[in-house]
Amino acid sequence: MVEATLRAHGDPTCMLALWLIGFEDDGPEQSGEICVCELFGNALTHDRAGLNIGVKAHKDPRLHDDMAQIQLDVDGTSWHTYSAEWDVERVRFFVDDEHVRTVEQRIDYPLQLMVDLFEFPAGAARDPTAYPKFGDVRSLRGYNHVATA
Repeated sequence: MVEATLRAHGDPTCMLALWLIGFEDDGPEQSGEICVCELFGNALTHDRAGLNIGVKAHKDPRLHDDMAQIQLDVDGTSWHTYSAEWDVERVRFFVDDEHVRTVEQRIDYPLQLMVDLFEFPAGAARDPTAYPKFGDVRSLRGYNHVATA
């Protein structure tokens, strides 16, 4: 499982994202992605959060793109914990420990964790007073569930 507590801002030109993607060590077919969340600033308000979650195939022929935009009635610009857990059959997605989606696909190769802030400028001209662009990360962790008897 991986989880991160993030705060994205309502900047319509930015996206804060958390995902895992294959290293492609044994070839480009090991390139699948678990998209834990994509938080586009233009989909966030103080009473709504639109986030993209799911699986992206990239060059893995065993996978297919299965992304969805989830709408939540929460302050999209405040702190939330986004997480994914996966096993040999599926990937389950959570927001603030609430299950929001399941994708029935398998990614069974090593993955690297990525957190990034993307900018999608409206045009070539940039207003210097609009910088810096930022998203906040309060915590990040990955762990295996331990079965109890």
